Amino acid sequence: MSRKSALGALGASNAAFESVTRRIAGSTQRTFSASAQRNASIAHFTPTSSPQLDELLTMIRQKIILPSYLPNEQRKRIFSPKYEKKLQSDPITIEIDGEVFKFRHQNLFTDVPQTRRSVVTAISQFETAADFANLRPLLEGVAGTGVKFPPDLYAKILRVVGAKGHVYDIIECARGVARTGYRLDTSEKAAEILHFVQMKAVDSQWDEAQTTKALRWAEMVLELLQEDAHQPRRRKDDPILEGELPLHRDPIALLAPLHLAAALVAKHGVEGEVAEKLAKYARDVVRLWPEGKKLTEIQPKELYEDHNKMGYLRQPNKFVTLVAPLLYGLETAAGVVEPGLAAQLRSRRDILAAEVREARAANSQKSSEGRGEAVYRKLFENGA
Repeated sequence: MSRKSALGALGASNAAFESVTRRIAGSTQRTFSASAQRNASIAHFTPTSSPQLDELLTMIRQKIILPSYLPNEQRKRIFSPKYEKKLQSDPITIEIDGEVFKFRHQNLFTDVPQTRRSVVTAISQFETAADFANLRPLLEGVAGTGVKFPPDLYAKILRVVGAKGHVYDIIECARGVARTGYRLDTSEKAAEILHFVQMKAVDSQWDEAQTTKALRWAEMVLELLQEDAHQPRRRKDDPILEGELPLHRDPIALLAPLHLAAALVAKHGVEGEVAEKLAKYARDVVRLWPEGKKLTEIQPKELYEDHNKMGYLRQPNKFVTLVAPLLYGLETAAGVVEPGLAAQLRSRRDILAAEVREARAANSQKSSEGRGEAVYRKLFENGA
């Protein structure tokens, strides 16, 4: 393969060629390694809990993030074998935020890490609050290179972070979407983030303060889902279907704050605003969820057949994981709202319970217990 072909082939997967061309003010052509100064904000990582993680974040910064600040022509030079010897003695130099950076030759095949793998590996090593302090700078730095991750990778990042008890860090990244690129633009991401918000309350054994905080977070997510930056991107051949509900109006989303408000009323006797919110969410769910329909029949059937939209709910383990808390919330709410509304919630609960039983039965055919069964037992068999 020629050098030109190699550069083109690897360009799509490496940050060096995934970034957009940037102009650097003050550059000059009088020397090969033109020094330049750029007024910009660059990602800075703070010390973590392990030297290995520190080293990985440093590598991401030096090999993935920093090269994106070079103009396209200079960026190509650092990857070109033709200039390897020249750059060794006369590196390309830029100044950003008062920091001076020198760029020498990098071999595309051996020196440049795969961006997606590096980011997921780093986040998978996060354990402490000090580690998670680097989540937003990491996503901001990579987003600044122009790298576009697919929605399923962002969902994976969410699961990794959420499973470690740091779902609010993802909410903060979504609030800063303009810099982080973290968009809540799919049903799966919305369902996953609301799942982990609910489980914060469950794992606290329904501590009143923690449950109140979780309700606030759930409502923050619903507000984010309404913002323009988090709307699903559609192709011209992908119009909104008849009867399609926006993410923030899908009962899968609305059942999360209903669950948390119901828990506060049922377990702590909270009244006033929380009780009013519970009644409102219950009315919204009943209005948007036609009686007699399954949860997986509320939206147009085409959405559940599309893996990139709501097809994730066809996976039994994931279905139980995400829906079991909603079922628990329906049962709890039906016990504390006014009788007429309670009867309507119970009719939906009965249908949803049948869907969960069917998914659990499918899961039981597998050799090992999955995430869904663990969530279900925590809610319904461990005295939640």
